[in-house]
Amino acid sequence: MDSFGYKKCPKKNYQKMTVQVTPEWEEIFIVHCFEQGATGIEHLFETASRITLAVYFTNMSIQMQDIFTFFQHKYMLSPEKLRLIHCKIHQCKDWLLEWQKHFHPIPINNELIVCPPWEIPKDSVFQHHLLINPGNGFGSGSHPSTILALKLLSTHIENAQAPLNSILDVGTGSGILLIASQFLGLKHLVGMDIDFPSVIDAQNNFQLNHMTGQVLSICGSPECVDFSFDIVISNMMLQELKSVRNALKKI
Repeated sequence: MDSFGYKKCPKKNYQKMTVQVTPEWEEIFIVHCFEQGATGIEHLFETASRITLAVYFTNMSIQMQDIFTFFQHKYMLSPEKLRLIHCKIHQCKDWLLEWQKHFHPIPINNELIVCPPWEIPKDSVFQHHLLINPGNGFGSGSHPSTILALKLLSTHIENAQAPLNSILDVGTGSGILLIASQFLGLKHLVGMDIDFPSVIDAQNNFQLNHMTGQVLSICGSPECVDFSFDIVISNMMLQELKSVRNALKKI
């Protein structure tokens, strides 16, 4: 496991055999490959007369060329029926690290910047560094709707005529809006999501931002809330919002 709780990809190679096969021979060829140790099959392309398959093997001792040749000779198939495109060896990538290359700090306003925990700016001019380690929960700070929600939240709190203390985040995802709310001075923070893994992701992000025990996390829908808040915010799809609008009216 790495320092952020993800299981790293094992550093080993795998084999990939790409073939073209006619529809009537596809199924029996796939069965043959699995019998010979294949660990996966991918449909790459299909026409009325040809299907292009990728066959994967993690056992590096398997000779893919032999598997293909044996099948072709056994059924006396011409290249028009079954054709070998190529056999290649690939190295397994660490997809977590590949994804992390595209997640960088995002300034929200003059005081707040959203950062992944592996790239915190040094000598930053920002007062608050909002750390987000997104998992299943939506809200890395890079999506336009998240940036818009953060900016609207900041503007609303700063321009409020009376002090604001409480907020409910419906569909809290990664917890990014609640973390920003704490930086903006709100004290009573409640987040809810119907997806339990997202609730766990949010709690992990609260811990990253030294907010353990400061947020009430609920796995459920707005129907289970019977008290009011100074702010109710939600960064969800329109259809999802419509499905809970009656419950939101009562909060």
